Amino acid sequence: MKIEYFIRKDFLTVNPYSGLNAVKKELLEQSAMVVQNDEGIFYGILTTSDIVQNPKTLIIDCLSIKELINCELSIEDAIYKMDTAKADVLPVGENGKFVGLVFKNELYKYISDYNLELENIIKERTKELEEAIATKDLVFSIIAHDLKKPFNAILGFTNLLKNKIRNFDIDKSEKLISGMYFQARSTYNLLENLLNWASSNSNQIVFNPTPCNISTICDEIINQIGESAQQKNIAINSFHRNELYAFADKNMLGVILRNLLSNAIKYTESNGKIEIYSMPVGEFVEITFSDNGIGMTKEVIAKLFSTDLYESEAGTENESGTGLGLVICNDFIQRNHGKIWGENNAEKGASFKLTLPIYKKEVHNLHKTLALKSDSDK
Repeated sequence: MKIEYFIRKDFLTVNPYSGLNAVKKELLEQSAMVVQNDEGIFYGILTTSDIVQNPKTLIIDCLSIKELINCELSIEDAIYKMDTAKADVLPVGENGKFVGLVFKNELYKYISDYNLELENIIKERTKELEEAIATKDLVFSIIAHDLKKPFNAILGFTNLLKNKIRNFDIDKSEKLISGMYFQARSTYNLLENLLNWASSNSNQIVFNPTPCNISTICDEIINQIGESAQQKNIAINSFHRNELYAFADKNMLGVILRNLLSNAIKYTESNGKIEIYSMPVGEFVEITFSDNGIGMTKEVIAKLFSTDLYESEAGTENESGTGLGLVICNDFIQRNHGKIWGENNAEKGASFKLTLPIYKKEVHNLHKTLALKSDSDK
């Protein structure tokens, strides 16, 4: 970088024929003073070190630096000239005419700040690279472990049907097909979470909040994955006010609710019960997923939404998982300006609660009106 960006032009000037006492006080308050005559002809600069070295000499005899350095010099060249001149300040010229002063401490400060900025950028890039590598390794690990296992089960079911279907009655065949469907649905949910997580980490998911009817979306989710609950004979009860809307991204909300329901099914024993209900709480909608399953330890609750993914506790029928679903839920809820937390129920089981901004038509209409007015005023 050229030193022209560091030239100081707000300096104090003094006539060379003034007495030392007339300028000593002002000079001690400045880092340097410019010496010019009445016609503005530049003689040089006077620094505090000149006063220390020659306290009884007139200003014109104290001038130790008279050569102008070019304003096009680089910072490195300017510092080199200062070092050779044994000075902390140099006069700067353009086309042979004096234009200002440049100070070594300001150049060093810039270099120090610039180096610090580069170090921070390198640290950030290194962290991003490490996270990207960790994400890639984790994705491959999940693909190798959690996706491979259900596919093996599906292949086993289909191979059994292929070779034995003529020997099976309809009930046996239906049971095998139901098992295949359960494994396929679990695999699909995991694959969807992987894709959502990868897209979220690469900022490819667009946030588009709209009014979302909680009752309708919950019914859709129950219809999508209710088969998993039927496999374990789990009853799902959903209670919502039809007029209750959240202001959220519908796709993200669908992912959140689907993961929470899948979790509740996973940790609820056969013949258990899951309840989903919502209510307005101030400016938010609070949605609760409550089950009478196995509950959670304090250690599990503490790391529910940790970005350090771990092998989550097996479900009541040894369903496996990575904890990835809750990490995605937490990320998506934060993007929708809400909160999520988990807690144990008083009697049995656990609850997950989340809040999202409530949709009020009159409030959002007012915001739109104000936004349009602000745009028209520009």
